[in-house]
Amino acid sequence: MTSLLRDTLFEIQRQAPSPSKDYHHLVITKNEVTLRSWKISARAEHRKILPREVKKTHNEFLQETMMQRPLEKIFGKDTMEYVVNLCRGQFDLIVRIPDSLKIRILSFLDTQDIKQMSETCRAFQKVSFKLIVLSCHPNSHVSISTVFFPIGVKQ
Repeated sequence: MTSLLRDTLFEIQRQAPSPSKDYHHLVITKNEVTLRSWKISARAEHRKILPREVKKTHNEFLQETMMQRPLEKIFGKDTMEYVVNLCRGQFDLIVRIPDSLKIRILSFLDTQDIKQMSETCRAFQKVSFKLIVLSCHPNSHVSISTVFFPIGVKQ
């Protein structure tokens, strides 16, 4: 099953917490962890600083905590735990299933099973909530596309 995974397992970008304005881009592939950082500063002497890129294999990343601490500060504890699990080879395949397929799976379950599924899996909880919103407001202006792809959010 893991052979079906794409080369890029996880990708996220974020601005560092205040007061820093630095921008960080993290990519986890099947073989390595790559962190790209851009220093953003109003000072003229910092404008000529080139972006940094640090690449580590999964084993190197797991052994060296020097890279993990700043990542947790920038991206949060949950993201850091997810990245560590990916590096250990623990893939969450359910998260990678498209929402349309999750809906199809839920359509075969009764309400009690849907409730239990949404309590055990955050990905199914989000889809279940969206379906509840649609079922509560079937004649409103809310559509599948606006619930699953709100303005400004990329899926």
